[in-house]
Amino acid sequence: MQWKWWSCVLGTLGVISAWPIDNQHVFDIEHSGSLGETSEPFWNVLARNRILQVGDNVQVRTSELGKWRLRALGEKFMDITDYMDLGKKNFVLAQEVSRSYPKTVQYAKEVRKTFQYVSEKGPRADLKKFTSFYTRYYKSTTGRESQKWLLDQIKELASQLKPKAEITEFKHSWAQRTILLRISGRNPERTRKHGVTIVGAHLDSAHLIPFLRSPGADDDGSGTVTLLETLRSLIAVDWTPESDVEFHWYSAEEGGLLGSQAVAQEYEDKGIKVQAMLQQDMTAFLRKDTEESIGLMTDFVDPQLTDFIELLINYYLKIPAKRTELGYAGSDHASWRRANYPSAFAVEAPFELCNLRLIHTSDDTMDAPEFSFPHMLRFVHLSVAYIIELGGWA
Repeated sequence: MQWKWWSCVLGTLGVISAWPIDNQHVFDIEHSGSLGETSEPFWNVLARNRILQVGDNVQVRTSELGKWRLRALGEKFMDITDYMDLGKKNFVLAQEVSRSYPKTVQYAKEVRKTFQYVSEKGPRADLKKFTSFYTRYYKSTTGRESQKWLLDQIKELASQLKPKAEITEFKHSWAQRTILLRISGRNPERTRKHGVTIVGAHLDSAHLIPFLRSPGADDDGSGTVTLLETLRSLIAVDWTPESDVEFHWYSAEEGGLLGSQAVAQEYEDKGIKVQAMLQQDMTAFLRKDTEESIGLMTDFVDPQLTDFIELLINYYLKIPAKRTELGYAGSDHASWRRANYPSAFAVEAPFELCNLRLIHTSDDTMDAPEFSFPHMLRFVHLSVAYIIELGGWA
């Protein structure tokens, strides 16, 4: 009933009309309402027109509040307004490159050694603070403040890394920034040959009703702190990769994968080679009386990389990987896939068992009854295994 009620409320804010553009169906959504406190003038936010991709052959023309309306209706989308050419440069290369991933694990001893340093302590403390911000909406004041806090945590951890590390605050046209941490591998030739290994999460949050509190504990505070704990455990064992590894915390996923599209576009423009990208979005919800498992998305992902992630789950996590479908552009992995880079997405459960009732509400907190830190640590283990198996151990 909650979802239907919110859909009705937001539905009153939009009227859809349609006309053909480039042989695609495009709809206009007109709306009015308040976006609450933001870091730019309210009317600018409200009036800005955007083009959203909601399927392979369907686009939507709307503005900021229209995005909330679509989200309430269950639509998944990419805001492609500024990234219409994403993937075009890589298209030919993607057809020519034959990628392969290991068929067996190669660093079991090193991975299991690292597992010993994984703990709930750090994620609990991190998430308590991260969810205390009123909202992490990417155009809000607290969205920027929460990102600055996260940056400080990453800087502190990076200062303890044995290999060379570089932190980038990737700037956008909105206040909140994407954070990129690049850890240099010992063998530059391996990076040149295979590319960089990326693990990502998104640092923003959103409420279906724009001006209400959005703690975003599961979506995606859980993925954010999963990456922090992964980094802590690697630091604890003095890990140095063979090839370059990157941790990404994306801004504006909830705005239509804006932050990750911007990063993927820059990587494509610069010709940066990517070996693999794994997204960690929603890692902590375990529905009562269901079998613990990892949801492994099969749509809008790289099939070979997905098979490799399943291998890691089966070998290291000892719980089943259950293949499931999310739909178009469900998280930041889709930006990399659209850019013709190999990406995969592992999530807390098969899609129908995910935390669909509480996300994008004020009840998405770490105190929710089925929020599970032990389940989250499964994803820390997965991230550790993924990074070591692909990035290597020097």
